[in-house]
Amino acid sequence: MDFPLPAPDSWGIFVKRLNRFAGVALIEGREASVHIHDPGRLRELLFPGAKIWARRKSGGKTDYYLTAVELDDELVLVDSSIHNKVAAWLVEGGLLFRGYVVEKREPVFGSGRFDLLLRSPGGRPALVEVKGVTLEESGRALFPDAPTARGARHMEELARATAEGYEAHVVFLVFRKRAGVMSPNWRMDRRFAESLVRARGAGVEIHAVKLEMYKWGLRYVGELPVVLTPS
Repeated sequence: MDFPLPAPDSWGIFVKRLNRFAGVALIEGREASVHIHDPGRLRELLFPGAKIWARRKSGGKTDYYLTAVELDDELVLVDSSIHNKVAAWLVEGGLLFRGYVVEKREPVFGSGRFDLLLRSPGGRPALVEVKGVTLEESGRALFPDAPTARGARHMEELARATAEGYEAHVVFLVFRKRAGVMSPNWRMDRRFAESLVRARGAGVEIHAVKLEMYKWGLRYVGELPVVLTPS
């Protein structure tokens, strides 16, 4: 069982990034603006000369919507707008949280929103925060690839949810082929890493799911071990 993706209608060569959400690529022989939904730095993916796949947009400030980057032997999804849809598919397909039901998407808790609200087989509510992982170093998937104060706040809110009777989970969706283990990126964002460790101590469960991209879909590979100590 695979997760189908909208097929891009163009490929191109990445030229440069303009800001967090926009870049320039050479597509069909001309420079075009590309919307980048993932706010991470993506330096190991979006470098000048990288091959990208994109969908043409019908309006807005950019011409195309970036879908994926093609490296030598792998496709890497960089469309973070579908992360919660992928997580819901994993739950509904029984690949993750077997027996749980998706009750609501983007539920509000405390001062923020999470990605999913599930109901456990025993009837307990479960909050889920989903993070996409595109950075891999020496077989280790790392999150984040840029400092994320918002991510740290999410971990703190999940820890608070457990004290109020919720189950709480964070799910890392790993999109790199060579990743064999998942870890927080201590060098990039110590605050996030420490908040993740504290959250686990408070009862938040941590999951890492590996997915491989092909033209055009995602294939479930399996769960990865999570190592929270600095490498």
